Amino acid sequence: MIMKENFLTVMASSSFRRYQQSSEVLSENDLLESIKKMEAIEPIVLSKTDFHFITEIKKKSPSMGPLSEKSFDIKAQAEQYTKGGASLISVLTEPTQFSGSLEDLNAISQMRLDTPLMRKDFLVHPYQVSEARYYGAHGVLLIVGMLNDDQLEKMILRCLEHKMFAILEVFNQLELERANNRIKKTDGVIDSLLLGVNCRNLKSLTVDFANFEKLANDLPKNTICVAESGIYGSNDIKKVIKMGYRAALIGTSLMQSEDPQATLQKMKAAASKHLK
Repeated sequence: MIMKENFLTVMASSSFRRYQQSSEVLSENDLLESIKKMEAIEPIVLSKTDFHFITEIKKKSPSMGPLSEKSFDIKAQAEQYTKGGASLISVLTEPTQFSGSLEDLNAISQMRLDTPLMRKDFLVHPYQVSEARYYGAHGVLLIVGMLNDDQLEKMILRCLEHKMFAILEVFNQLELERANNRIKKTDGVIDSLLLGVNCRNLKSLTVDFANFEKLANDLPKNTICVAESGIYGSNDIKKVIKMGYRAALIGTSLMQSEDPQATLQKMKAAASKHLK
């Protein structure tokens, strides 16, 4: 059976090629040995009573085109996010459609900000989890819909080995069930796994805000659930809080803002107002 190519399958193929190229330069064994010599990180534990903002460094969007000028300063943007009160900073490292790189991740990591970093990419191999740690990330995004159960298991275990967190991103009911089943298995390290619901279909790139509500009733308990994509202001924050989400991943609206710090602070104020 030949799988019809869509955006997600194209990204998966591209990611696998990047993994192969990287592992030819630095073997997985050497990568793991290098990480052992790095300063250890403490596992990230986010409060379940607060609402968290995961702010994104995203230079380009495949659906909207460039989101930044050539003179864009990723360090200045990261600093704005930290001053604005972000809980995590997501750094896109995918080069072909998002103009990201591991060098971007490393550059922000070298700033030693108080805000932990997450590698956001279309990861397909445990090597890439370790690669994220090597370049300074405290966690990664794992897209459930592009990973089989064996891949997902191995990549989660690699995260836990490095004391990293993972956001398990889902789009539909089947993917949510798979993520829920895996979260239930994570005895004693439940805080290391978050559940993300994307309202953007990564196969077609269409956005449906209603997707947050469609999956809300089956969100895992005692797990921070993240609303991803399609959130542009305080009213959207209010809606997802009512649905049971306790975090939002926000990229485009902050990248397009003339004052990301102020925009983020306004969203945080709205979240505080609407939390029960």
